[in-house]
Amino acid sequence: MKYIPLWFLFLFCTTANAQTLKNCSSCTNKLINQAEIADMSIDEIRLLTNEIYARKGYRFDNPRFQDFFDGQSWYKPVKDNKNIVYNGIEKQNISLLQDRVKQLRLERNTLINQLKMFKKLVLSNSANELKSQFGFTYEYNNHEEPKLLKEALSKINLDDINDYKHKGLHSTLVDNGFVKKLFELSIEKANINVVYNYMAHSKIMEDFGEFTDYRSENEFMYNWQFEYKKGKLKFVRLVVAG
Repeated sequence: MKYIPLWFLFLFCTTANAQTLKNCSSCTNKLINQAEIADMSIDEIRLLTNEIYARKGYRFDNPRFQDFFDGQSWYKPVKDNKNIVYNGIEKQNISLLQDRVKQLRLERNTLINQLKMFKKLVLSNSANELKSQFGFTYEYNNHEEPKLLKEALSKINLDDINDYKHKGLHSTLVDNGFVKKLFELSIEKANINVVYNYMAHSKIMEDFGEFTDYRSENEFMYNWQFEYKKGKLKFVRLVVAG
């Protein structure tokens, strides 16, 4: 018999258990491993939770979920949701999924609160606090970078960032009749970007003649990049283009 090292078996088992859960077809008789949902977003976990309900015939008030499960060959809706009974394994799986959603929402709220603190410190010119709390310092020894970052953050509403899977976004495009400027905060998993993009001429301009001082060579972009790990927001770098 061929000898297989124990460390290889351990590695194989760990990797197998860590595979992301694709659906909840087995959630009625098999407990979900936390590693199977570790990389999943709130939206994906909510869908799994509702799949457990749907496989029992649950009728959804949310038309999006009802339309989705109506399209599944296995879905057989019951007449009354009150008649549905969940077994012990299903209840444990539902609880695990709901707890994970709560954890992810708490993490997102913590990140947003730290972004709010960063914004407050930038607007109040609190250089020492910015460095100690976020490792942030301006990379250019002039007034331009602080001015642009303040303008960008003042246009970004941190209370109006919505999520889709592992992404969040607040983007504002301003056209002042001379130039279009984009102010944006984007979140993708642990990566956060704040962008000031002085991007193009106003849509009311027909040409670059004697009636405007605009020239395309003035276009530029500042991108402040951050990383969010272990509950802490940290500045990584500033990228400038144009």
